[in-house]
Amino acid sequence: MPEREDDIRPGDDLDPRGPRDTRGGGSARGPLDDAPSEESDTDETADACTVIYEPGESTDLDTRIEEMLDSEDATPDMLATLLEEVEPADAAESLSQLDSEESTEVIRRMEEESAADALAHMDLALAKTVLMDLDPPEAAELLGFMDPDDAVDLLQAMPRDQSAKILLQMPRHLAAHLGKLAQYAPETAGGLMSTDVIALPPGLTVAKAIEFLRNDPVFRDEDISAEDIYCLDAQHRLIGYISLRHMLLADPAHRIEDLMEHEVDAIRPETDREDVAREFAKYDHLTLPVIDQDNRLLGAVTIDDVLDIVEAEATEDAQKQVGVGVGESASSSVPRKLRGRSPWLIVNLFTSTVAAIVVLNFEGLIAQFAILAVFMPVIANQSGNAGQQSLAVTLRGIVLGEVKKGRSLPLLLRETAVGTVSGFLNGMLVFTGAAILGWLGLWGVNYKFGLVAWVAMTGALTVGCAAGASIPIVMRRLGFDPATASTIFLTMLTDSLSFLTFLGLAFVMQDWLVG
Repeated sequence: MPEREDDIRPGDDLDPRGPRDTRGGGSARGPLDDAPSEESDTDETADACTVIYEPGESTDLDTRIEEMLDSEDATPDMLATLLEEVEPADAAESLSQLDSEESTEVIRRMEEESAADALAHMDLALAKTVLMDLDPPEAAELLGFMDPDDAVDLLQAMPRDQSAKILLQMPRHLAAHLGKLAQYAPETAGGLMSTDVIALPPGLTVAKAIEFLRNDPVFRDEDISAEDIYCLDAQHRLIGYISLRHMLLADPAHRIEDLMEHEVDAIRPETDREDVAREFAKYDHLTLPVIDQDNRLLGAVTIDDVLDIVEAEATEDAQKQVGVGVGESASSSVPRKLRGRSPWLIVNLFTSTVAAIVVLNFEGLIAQFAILAVFMPVIANQSGNAGQQSLAVTLRGIVLGEVKKGRSLPLLLRETAVGTVSGFLNGMLVFTGAAILGWLGLWGVNYKFGLVAWVAMTGALTVGCAAGASIPIVMRRLGFDPATASTIFLTMLTDSLSFLTFLGLAFVMQDWLVG
């Protein structure tokens, strides 16, 4: 532990950018500083409350921005002036409605900090394109205003030669820091963490600690949450934490080391982002510190990072299921889209021929009973939908850790049972419809075809649900991502097996169908 109260000073935080504009200005203020005096008008106090979202309504500023985006007379300067007045997330949403060249011109004309905040909230692919359209000095200046984790995400998304040019335009200490953070993979805790962390030396008294925080530029940053404050020894090792509430209620003469919690949940920088999200969900964390092998504090992952993880993982799984390239977005270039999609489209071309071969082998039967061609897509479609339902439930269970390795059999049995019952009920409806059409004498249908469809529907949905649950489990056991092209393989199985079940059954019973 540090022997002196000034072993760690305000500003000696993990962010090498040094003191930043806190936008709050002045000295720290108490909670009653802005309280209304006896002479204040209560109506004015009430008017200070702002409803940030009212369904079906938009502010005048939002309306002006929308009108300007639709107007051909709007200039980048006019848009920049308006976007500086809205929240960064809203500015990013408006910029995403423009093409990359127009977005770049607007960004150029915005105040640097507002432009950086908007870029940090934009879709990564679009933000990267805008940043690459800027000159390296301009891009470097904007990255300098961003949180280090956001800046690193953009640098990692760029080609190496482009990011190197931008780093050369930055102050040496900042470039070195971002370069160090860029060594962590984007899908790990190290790639997600922010270095804007509030830390105290435990040797301080509560009174000195509060004074320390008042002068800490990171603590005064309005974007920083300070639920828990970490305690570090002289070697920057994490040894405990104290809640801000606990500290404010404590005796000012007490020392932080006597009040802090010594057991701290922490994660390593190489922890996969899915495991990070599970930790937050399981233990209701708001932040988790990231430490190295020597327990030195590197940064922290916050709950807003976890929300980004959830969105990214959901998007990635959805893309993998249908064979879309991971990381593709609506604004991705045509070559990027083709690189991601074409390989799986070719795979799908070959897998779809399996169902075609099955149908080809029953060409004579279909020629004899043309009505079979009407039932075939109905059964295959129902089997495919049932399989997709089982696939979605199983994938979710795997992602959330509900499906443990070696304990998959109960899940498979339940999904198979659901398929059998669903197939039986759906088949009964098909049989009833065929019987009614036969009684009416329409289209050459009779109850016999309906009965064959009933049995085939039961078998097809049983197979479909079993396949939907099995595919991600098998993929995981083979060491692949469970979501990878699962929809493509499921479609191949459900179509081919549905056709085989229905046409095979009709072939066996063709003499009875003729009678």
